[in-house]
Amino acid sequence: MNTCYIITAYINGKVSDFINKEEKPFILCADGGYRFAKQENIIPNLIIGDFDSFRENISSEIQTIHYPSEKDDTDTMLCVKYAVEKEFDKICIIGGMGGRLDHTLSNLQSMAWAINFWKEHELKAKKISMCDNQNHIMLIMNESIKLSGQPGEKISLISYSEKSINVTTKNLKWELTGALLTNSFPLGISNEFLTDECEISVDSGQLLILRSKD
Repeated sequence: MNTCYIITAYINGKVSDFINKEEKPFILCADGGYRFAKQENIIPNLIIGDFDSFRENISSEIQTIHYPSEKDDTDTMLCVKYAVEKEFDKICIIGGMGGRLDHTLSNLQSMAWAINFWKEHELKAKKISMCDNQNHIMLIMNESIKLSGQPGEKISLISYSEKSINVTTKNLKWELTGALLTNSFPLGISNEFLTDECEISVDSGQLLILRSKD
């Protein structure tokens, strides 16, 4: 599986805690995300952005794509679009939540854009997630997945589309069978793993899966 990590300009935790070097990943920085990479001596394959949050010198050995500051896409969205265009099977946004709420919400929208693109173009199943030291967020659409975890570990399900239809779970403390989740009522918050693996499926709709630590 070819993997792309997108390092954002706001991170709770260390970048190296989230990168699996055995995957030999493609490392992409969204503008000021390069500051975090540089602090940990991580050399990205590419930096994308308008460079309004990182204005220091960048080694000529590192490829950059410079966009104007007045643009429709956020720097993270530009990175997501690049990763989707290059057909990476797994995209992980490092950081991207906490701090400014508008940035967090826009990054969730960027994840939703990727999911919609893959479905609209009937591409094979791919994965996109966002993580920091406290949270790991996945977004799935019309599919079933299995997740490894620890008994008692918290996991929440939130409908990102207006409705998520026929949501079914296995090996969670409060199981759902053919449930309807909506984006206007928090029904799936603070569930728990019962065993070291659970299964979650949704027949129709976009479903956020959040694994959070207190």
